[in-house]
Amino acid sequence: MTKKKELTMLLVGDVFVVRDDPPSVFQHVKDLLRGADFTFGNLEGTVADGGTPLAKATGGTHFKSDAKQITAITAGGFNAMNVANNHMMDFGHEALLETIDQLDRLGIAHCGGGRNFAEAHAPSIVERDGCRVAMLGYTCLSLNDWIAGPQSPGLAAVRAQTSYEPPKRFMEVPGTPPIIHSWVLEEDKAQLKLDIAAARQKADIVLCTFHWGVSSGFVKLTEYQVELGHFAIDAGADLVFGHHPHVPQGVEAYKGKAIFYSLGNFTFANHNPKGGHELESLIVRCRIQDKKIKSVEYLPACSDNLINPHALDLVKGRYLIDIIKKRSMEFDTRFTESADSVVIAEAS
Repeated sequence: MTKKKELTMLLVGDVFVVRDDPPSVFQHVKDLLRGADFTFGNLEGTVADGGTPLAKATGGTHFKSDAKQITAITAGGFNAMNVANNHMMDFGHEALLETIDQLDRLGIAHCGGGRNFAEAHAPSIVERDGCRVAMLGYTCLSLNDWIAGPQSPGLAAVRAQTSYEPPKRFMEVPGTPPIIHSWVLEEDKAQLKLDIAAARQKADIVLCTFHWGVSSGFVKLTEYQVELGHFAIDAGADLVFGHHPHVPQGVEAYKGKAIFYSLGNFTFANHNPKGGHELESLIVRCRIQDKKIKSVEYLPACSDNLINPHALDLVKGRYLIDIIKKRSMEFDTRFTESADSVVIAEAS
């Protein structure tokens, strides 16, 4: 019997492009991205000409790229994009829906947003050689009016709560930072479980991607990220990957499944080193055999000063490999190395 072809899947973090020649952003990695059977990422902001900036109670920056920037996504060979993030609603429903329409027109699957709750919570599904991969996308960072309703457009959200506990010695050491606790709302976890089960009925492999955590160079994980990552795996997801912190965070092998808490900025036009952003990122590569993920690995990557991403070999990327090991220490994650990548040992 002839052995079935091995398929490859690539996952990247935040993608936000603003330039005169959009396709040029992927000039150094397009062969890698287009050479995979599945290539997925997070579209960090609308790609639209319409829309009006929404007032944000907390202030903050509004991100938007004009409609022609979508040519970068096609040039990069992306098959599916998550749109659930804290900048997709910066210019309101009009810009969100224009972005979704653009992706639909180009045949690029999307998840995490839609014309109503059902569309926002539906997975993107991409099929290759009879193997169907579903991706579910959610933002944990949202205002209430950003969230899709039964008949209103918006995003799929998994909401988290925060509390602050004074440290035991706060009277002795004034100014000591509080202990921060965070957790996911039970009703949103219940919906996530339903979404994963529904996606499992339609696909062989189910991914969950979350826009979560703390940005501005915060490498420490919040409690709710770990809670939610574990819950998604327990509910049936085959792999979890995150974005938003603008830096790579730790990697965990949980019950034999990989959780990448943040892949970092793959290419981010608003790169802000003073705000703690890092140019480094991870490109996750999954090897698929018999419609199952057989191994999970990552390629170190870094954007240059023009914000063009490059995949790094293990020599040039050694410093980043060491950083990821350090940021993954709390999970005791074991890594091994292949010719061009770092393998998550327990996830294979």
